[in-house]
Amino acid sequence: MWACYKVYLEAKAPIHIGYGAKLGIVDRTRYYIPAKNVWGALTNLIAKSIMRSYNPKIYQEIGKSLNENIKFSYFYLAEYKKTGEKLEILQVFAPCYTEDGLKFGVSKNKEKISLEKFEQRFISSFVSTAIDKASKSAEEGSLHEIEFIRDKIENDTGVKPIVFVGYFFVRDERLKIRVEAEEVEISFANSIEANGVELNEIWVGGERNYGFGRTKILLEKLSEEEVDLFDSGMIVDVTGEQLIVNSELKTVLSHVNIENLNIKLILGDIEPFIGREWDEKGSGQKITQTAKICIAPGSQLVCDSINISNFGLWEALK
Repeated sequence: MWACYKVYLEAKAPIHIGYGAKLGIVDRTRYYIPAKNVWGALTNLIAKSIMRSYNPKIYQEIGKSLNENIKFSYFYLAEYKKTGEKLEILQVFAPCYTEDGLKFGVSKNKEKISLEKFEQRFISSFVSTAIDKASKSAEEGSLHEIEFIRDKIENDTGVKPIVFVGYFFVRDERLKIRVEAEEVEISFANSIEANGVELNEIWVGGERNYGFGRTKILLEKLSEEEVDLFDSGMIVDVTGEQLIVNSELKTVLSHVNIENLNIKLILGDIEPFIGREWDEKGSGQKITQTAKICIAPGSQLVCDSINISNFGLWEALK
């Protein structure tokens, strides 16, 4: 049995989720936050909250324990209505491949928008260059442009912050992690607490030197035994040992590892899943040795039962 929390990330700064894609001088961003980024950000947040002096092993131990005890969904931009502190999600702008091309919006009976409208509404960029101290002009070859997800958008009533929505599936509502010689207790309510200290901000993505990535985190516990992810029709059963996604025709809301999977891809794309990890040298110093070939989020497919695995990947049942 898993405890499920719907999690909201309210942007307090622009978000850049880099993945190595470039268009000319433009560093592209993903249009969503992968689960692995959220896992890394939460690991960093909890480690720093208890660390008395820098020790990379603390990051490793906390990250390993979080991976074993929490399964994360991917996080997607949402259209919402806010009453006081209560958020009502109207549409979730996860990618969705259709016969008319790539669109955004997976909540049932809600309007999807085109890629062009999505980018016009949520995506921006800025140009930067280094200055040559001798000539007091732009340093040759240093011009670059960074694409990012905006932290605010305008609507009919004014300006409001961007909100991402996703899920935490937690084995125990109070996690106890042995780190070095002490124990860390992590609990979940409206926010995350580590040894009684409330952690209500989380930093995700890259370009921190520009102030990117800061978000406010808010949790809402769900009581359902079957969770409809983003009101998309993708149902997750939280009563078993594994988190099984039940639906014959699946709209992919994560990367799906194709290994050992009997699958029929109807619409969509395929890409490798690879990244940086912690090791004894510190954060991001180890490159994943084996790339997983995955079906990209938003694809439509028919396959056997799959479950939510480490780093939010959907994989064949073992």
